[in-house]
Amino acid sequence: MSAIAPHGWSGLGVMWLGILALAFVLPANGVISAFLHGAAATAFGAVKDALVLGLFVLVVVTGRLRRVPVPIVVLVLMIVSLGLVSGAWTSSLTQAAYGWRNDFLPFLALIVAPAILDRRHVPILATVFVVVSQAAAITTIVTWSQGLKWLFTLGVFPVPVGAPFPSSLFVAGSIVPRGFSPYAAPNESAAVATMMLAVLWTRPRWPLWLKGALTLLPLVAIYLTQSRSGYIGLALLAAALVSWAIFRARPEMMWAFLTIMAGAGVAGVTLYLFIDKVVSHVADPSLIGHSDSLLENIPFLVTHPFGYGLGMVGPRALNYSSDAILVESFFLLLAIESGILVMLLFAALLVYLFQGGVRARTLDGFLPAALIAGSVVSFTVLPTLQEGPVAYTLWILCGMGVVAARAGGVAGAAQTSSLGAPVESRVVAAESDAVPSRVARARRGARGTAADASGERDAGSRGSRRALRSSRHDDA
Repeated sequence: MSAIAPHGWSGLGVMWLGILALAFVLPANGVISAFLHGAAATAFGAVKDALVLGLFVLVVVTGRLRRVPVPIVVLVLMIVSLGLVSGAWTSSLTQAAYGWRNDFLPFLALIVAPAILDRRHVPILATVFVVVSQAAAITTIVTWSQGLKWLFTLGVFPVPVGAPFPSSLFVAGSIVPRGFSPYAAPNESAAVATMMLAVLWTRPRWPLWLKGALTLLPLVAIYLTQSRSGYIGLALLAAALVSWAIFRARPEMMWAFLTIMAGAGVAGVTLYLFIDKVVSHVADPSLIGHSDSLLENIPFLVTHPFGYGLGMVGPRALNYSSDAILVESFFLLLAIESGILVMLLFAALLVYLFQGGVRARTLDGFLPAALIAGSVVSFTVLPTLQEGPVAYTLWILCGMGVVAARAGGVAGAAQTSSLGAPVESRVVAAESDAVPSRVARARRGARGTAADASGERDAGSRGSRRALRSSRHDDA
């Protein structure tokens, strides 16, 4: 149990229970909402949003906002505020509110998590997320094994008159559905499973055999989603984790490893495109759809540099408008919906979180970098972050990594201990995140040690003066 709560269970507080509740609510959102109808489905879907909004208000009122790194606060508040301003281009207030809820509200979780959580909360929440991910993987495997029957159970089939066919649930030319439950779609399911593997493999105190055993089910689930972005995300996550280990052992070798990995990635993509476009007689329709969508929507950045309108872009916009702009990238979604500046702020936020994870001294502090490495392909070529459960999961886990990095210190600081850790940051983190009684005992012990050392120095100096006087008397 010490690996789960190494700092003890006392003094954990109450506000963090809201984040603990989200760990259970987020995976269940897709399946439960499918079985509920009307107002009940809407109410359950709004639980996660109400929790985060309520926690954000408490963070502001109680002054906990000061615990969050300033760049995160500034970037997140600018993103959500500019997103709100772009609602002026939307004719329907309801559609604008729905768009802000889906695309921008989840960003607030990145402020809420580090504002509420302490170092002692992180291992508990990480354990819960990993356990829940095992249940989610089992759900994916069991529901996939049911085939088309599961789609009828969910109410996806028969397709209502006038509704589009759910082609994202199938691979081209196949009648076997891809694995996706408990999430809304296969790519979203693969993205979250990859994030959970990032949490698992950044647990510093868990044995290797346990990590390997808990990796099996998520790997099978990702395979059943048949998500290429999920497969690439797994490879990038593995490369990031290996790079971190190499950097800590042999810093001079990391860049060589990353160069090889980048070259292998470029070669793999080039080979795939060559086979698909030149060798194969039937090009991949999914790949063509992604590339066409990117090329067709880039001109919107020129014609609408300040945004097309909140809630009018992405698959979720189809709930309110038949002429919604469908994009295959969350970057483009933000840019077209709310302006190029919002997209640049989003990119800056990702860079800040990634470099903060790389500079962290502890493995759990590396979590934000691992999460971004494992999911960046998904939300670059797909609008996966428009799904609330995916976006909330990413930002909460990144917030947990920020807390761990804050407690563990930053590598490369000027003043370091014999272990290479920043002395001042480690002492401050220990005092802020440790149980108060422990801090008090440590301070009393430090004062006692200092007093003993001072007494020994005084006694030693008096003995030296007596010996000197005796020596002079003998000489005389």
